[in-house]
Amino acid sequence: MLHIVFVFLLATVVLSSAYRPVVLMHGIISNAAGMEELADWIRTSFPGTYVRSIEIGNGKTDSFLMPINRQIEEFCDTIYSDDHLRQGFNLLGYSQGSMIVRGAVERCSLPVYNLITLSGLHQGIFGIPYLLQLPEEYRELITKYAYESQVQNLVSSANYWHDPYQLDKYISDCNFLPDINNEGEVQNEIYRSNMLKLNAFVMTISDIDEIIVPKESGWFMGYKPNSLDIETWNNSRQFTEDLIGLRTLWEQGKIFTFTSHVRHQDVTHGPNRDFILENIFPFFNNTIS
Repeated sequence: MLHIVFVFLLATVVLSSAYRPVVLMHGIISNAAGMEELADWIRTSFPGTYVRSIEIGNGKTDSFLMPINRQIEEFCDTIYSDDHLRQGFNLLGYSQGSMIVRGAVERCSLPVYNLITLSGLHQGIFGIPYLLQLPEEYRELITKYAYESQVQNLVSSANYWHDPYQLDKYISDCNFLPDINNEGEVQNEIYRSNMLKLNAFVMTISDIDEIIVPKESGWFMGYKPNSLDIETWNNSRQFTEDLIGLRTLWEQGKIFTFTSHVRHQDVTHGPNRDFILENIFPFFNNTIS
């Protein structure tokens, strides 16, 4: 009889606490299947975890031919419609996916516990290598006409093209990044307050990233005005003015940064497995009671 009671109590404890669900968002020119290897690692390490890899529209094509603002709207609609995620979840975005997941946290007030971005683009991009992922006919549109409204409404990369030599046009005509980074004359306090609800904000870069320019963008470090010199973390406007709460999160010990050593295309795949298991998986090891 005592044995039966013990088994019942043990089962009750297990059922009353489960690993938080994990939501994954892929990068540009990719789809949900591109995150499946990472999803399998999570399911193996944390049995029973609900893992949702989200794909917007038709994946590869819409990832670059749908403006980021609309991608975020569709992402949030998908989250809202999933009953498994109502009690909260951990959220991970890779490359362009880092823009979508952070935008979703700021704009949609999602119940995110830990926010993780792998090789992200938080300060945008300004360089040819990233554009080589796009069909050739779209590359010149970005380099020459990124801030024209037709291009802003056509190619997702234009929405986070951060030209240090055209900062006025960037602020006034770039439809996405200046807003989500609270860089305008009027800041959106909701964005900041939603970021401050996070338990942890985890950001990684790769020291040999051949695609993201500058690669330090993944840590909110972009080019200085009218220069190709990288600004330092504690001297950036994002940090000194605490535009979305980064300085506050840092002071609270909630920001974690890591450096991997793989090509950009390998960030969520086998060559980066040990790095992810060691540095990222501890942020999935939490439960909902």
